Amino acid sequence: MTSHHWRGWCLLRPGLLLLGGSVGSNDLHAHHAVQLLTATEPFTMADAEGGRLTATIAVVPPDAPHTIVDGAREALLVLVDPRSAPGRALLAWAQAGVQAATWAPPEESGIEHPAGVRRPLMFTRPPEGHARSAEAVRALRLLESWTGHGGAADVPRHPAVDAAIEVIPAFLRRGPVRLGQVAEAVHVSPSWLAHLFSAHVGIPLRPYVRWLRLQRAIGLVAAGQTLTAAAHSAGFTDSPHFTRAFRESFGNTPSELAAAIDWVP
Repeated sequence: MTSHHWRGWCLLRPGLLLLGGSVGSNDLHAHHAVQLLTATEPFTMADAEGGRLTATIAVVPPDAPHTIVDGAREALLVLVDPRSAPGRALLAWAQAGVQAATWAPPEESGIEHPAGVRRPLMFTRPPEGHARSAEAVRALRLLESWTGHGGAADVPRHPAVDAAIEVIPAFLRRGPVRLGQVAEAVHVSPSWLAHLFSAHVGIPLRPYVRWLRLQRAIGLVAAGQTLTAAAHSAGFTDSPHFTRAFRESFGNTPSELAAAIDWVP
C-alpha cells in the first residue's frame, strides 16, 4: 500500500469544495455532501462494513459512511451540496448506494443534465494572478461539463438575487441569517426570494449561507487567524462549532487541511 498525504490546492465556494493534488487517507466518516473523487492512478475506498472499491473514479452519495484507505497523487476531490443542481446531476449519473461496490459509475456513462432544467453554475472563479488559479479554473470547467452546466453562467440573474448575495455577508457577520430579513432588505416576499434563489443560484438560501460561513472561516484560518477568531468572525458560536460543521461537510477538520493545502481565494 502506498502512503499519500494531503497536499495541493483547494477552492471553497457556497455549495462546493474542489481539492486538487495529492489525496491522503482519512477516518470513517459521513457528510451531507456528494463526493466525487477521480485520479490518474487507482485509489482505494471502504464503506462502513469494510467493503472496498479500488478505482480511478468514485461517487459517494450523501450521508454514506466512507473512508479513503489509500489515496492517490494527481487527484481531484469534489464535494457538492446534494440540493444543488450539480449535486443532483452527480447523483443521477452515479446512482450509488451505501456499499463501496456501488460507488464506481457505469464506465460507458457520462453525466448528462436533463434538458429543460439547466441552471447557472454560481461558483465564482478565482482571481487571476494566484499561483493555483489556472488549475482551479480547469477543474471548475471540468465540473461544468460533467454536470451539464457549460455556458450556463451566461444566464442573467434576477436583480433580487444579486441584491441578496450582496447583503448576506453583512448579516452573516452579525449572527444568524434569516430568509425574512434578507427578503425585507431586497424588497421581495420571503417565498418569492426562496424560489428565485434556488432557481438562479442552484442551491437554497439556508445551505448557501452555511457554505459561506465555512468559506469565510477557512479563509481566515488560511490567512493565519486562530480557529477561535476565525469561527467568531464567520458567525460560528466557537471553534468547536466551526470544526464540527467543517468535518460534517468535508470529512476532515480545518486544522488537518489548513497547513497542507494552498487555499485559492
